[in-house]
Amino acid sequence: MESAKLIDSVKFLLKSVQQLSDRFVEANQGISNTLDKVFADSKVVSNRLQDIEAEVNDMRDHQLIAGDSVRAAPQLPVTDEQRERLFPSLNLPIESVLDVYRNTPALLEPFARPCSVSGKTLSGEIKEIELEVFAQGTTWIIELQNGDWVLVPRPGMLQRQTQLDGLSRIFNIQDEGALPAAVDLLSLSTATVIEHGRRWYLKDKGEIGVHSNPLEQSLELRLRQIEAKLDLMQKSAGDQHHD
Repeated sequence: MESAKLIDSVKFLLKSVQQLSDRFVEANQGISNTLDKVFADSKVVSNRLQDIEAEVNDMRDHQLIAGDSVRAAPQLPVTDEQRERLFPSLNLPIESVLDVYRNTPALLEPFARPCSVSGKTLSGEIKEIELEVFAQGTTWIIELQNGDWVLVPRPGMLQRQTQLDGLSRIFNIQDEGALPAAVDLLSLSTATVIEHGRRWYLKDKGEIGVHSNPLEQSLELRLRQIEAKLDLMQKSAGDQHHD
């Protein structure tokens, strides 16, 4: 009799444990399903945020080139996924970028964002050389396929001292000549991205040479001489009129 009661008690305990176990499995499954849904929703939100960020950056890039009359299609190597981007990443090593710049710098334009030193750096608010996108900037910044960002002087003659001053913050200048002058790129500067396509910190300074242009200097001198003669003639005419 006692044995039968003991067996019944054990059976009852086993049944209770089984019920608890089943409830635990159900609860655990419910928690897992809830977590899976949370993770899935988080992924959807994250992807949507990335899409929105890409759309905003694309709008900013379009504003950046709004003043360009004709924008050439990239003629240098890019990957298929980059080909449709407004500013694709350039699929070339740094040494090749330097060669392209020295020979045909216009080929880099489809990949280049114009930039300049930020107001925070110029005002002394921060010690770092911060660069920000600027349509009239004297420097181009280019993203390479490997994730590096490189800087080159915007092609063209240097006419004003402010242009040279801006470049001197980004490049070490060798053989500085009198303005107007041509720029010879000796090595590229590099930057670390802060906000993709918008702001960067200067990482390493490259080097440029600044060489005077004798032809333009001669023309400028002649123009100044003509202006001086005109001023002298006007002064003489004024003196005669008073006499």
